[in-house]
Amino acid sequence: MCLSLVAALPWAPLAAASSAGSHPLAEHLRKEAEALAAHVEAAKDAEEDAEVVEDQGLSFQSADGNNLLQLDFRGQFRAVNPFDNYPTSEEGLDGEEGTKFTVNRARIKFGGHLLQPWLRFYFEEDLKTPQLLDGRFMIEENPALKLKIGQWKSRFSRERVISSGKQTGVDRSLLNSVFTVDRQQGVSLYGNLEGEGANNFSYWASVLTGNGIGAWRNDDSHPMYLLRLQWNPNGSDLGFSGSDLGYSEELVSSVAVAAVTNRSPYTRFSSSGGGQLSGFEDGVDGQYDINQYLFETAFKYRGWSWEQEAHYKHIDDRVNRRDTTLVGYYVQLGYIPKAWRDLPGKVEIFGRQSWYDPDTDTAGDNNREYTLGMNWFLNGHRNKLTFDVAYLDFDQVSADGATGTRFRVQWDISIY
Repeated sequence: MCLSLVAALPWAPLAAASSAGSHPLAEHLRKEAEALAAHVEAAKDAEEDAEVVEDQGLSFQSADGNNLLQLDFRGQFRAVNPFDNYPTSEEGLDGEEGTKFTVNRARIKFGGHLLQPWLRFYFEEDLKTPQLLDGRFMIEENPALKLKIGQWKSRFSRERVISSGKQTGVDRSLLNSVFTVDRQQGVSLYGNLEGEGANNFSYWASVLTGNGIGAWRNDDSHPMYLLRLQWNPNGSDLGFSGSDLGYSEELVSSVAVAAVTNRSPYTRFSSSGGGQLSGFEDGVDGQYDINQYLFETAFKYRGWSWEQEAHYKHIDDRVNRRDTTLVGYYVQLGYIPKAWRDLPGKVEIFGRQSWYDPDTDTAGDNNREYTLGMNWFLNGHRNKLTFDVAYLDFDQVSADGATGTRFRVQWDISIY
């Protein structure tokens, strides 16, 4: 934010002259300032493993720069009608009458580096629960080979990895609770192979306990193994952040595949830990053998942002001798119109469609989501208002199908 302001202020008088069509140099300088602002925004997006980045949060730094501590507080306040999350019953699609107000998230974060800029750490506490969401240490001296140990959101799907405060919409899609690997404890090797142009690749390889948030041990001798491979066709990492706030003048994109295998008592994970998908009983150690695969694309270009994921998930119930296969996808497109860029803050419109089949062997049980919304960025993702309306069509909860419409308004603010 600070660099963007500094970049823009010197040309303010010239920009005014340019708007009158009388100063060709002003137009050139304005474009240079916009390009610099986009570069700064892209650099912040790429800091996906820092979470707390430069020019954001309350910072304390040693004189030699080798020690840094940054603090940040974030609150998320939401009004919903008639329901908030994705219902699991026909009655849930109706919801209770009236609008409900909630403090949806309240987080305190601190991160930085110790002794050397490449010895990094990050912690995040949920003040509502309360519980420790993230606690990890990273060795990042070599961009091509980095090491992480602790607890974090596993690098499986882009939608889940993106912070709830940096998403394009109010919240994640219908698919998230079904296919996410969520937070796990373990160790990971990752990095970016910095080839030129289309020869640029990123990777994440992790061994995890596979029992969800707070689980420091595996329930049997079969830990979770995860691999994500990402191709960066335009020569740079897209990072994990929604919306093209930097108005990228050049296309930045990614194409990724990922796989995860795990054996545990659970069929799904969330910020509450391990749990069960609808239709599955509470498990015992090693009951559910799960294999998942992902194909994903994303890009940002001149105010446009695109995200897409296709999922496959196979669950082998080793106790009841039952196999279940789930498939699903979502697509999301956002746009910040250039004509609206002179408004206070930036305004974005977006749409999303998601679908999943909870059991490919059962006909007529598909679930769908259609969402339209708008963001008003008062200070990027650090202070924004979001509105969305969703139409949900759930065949799984009713033989005749069940539908409902949901309205939500949200304010997401980071204090420092």
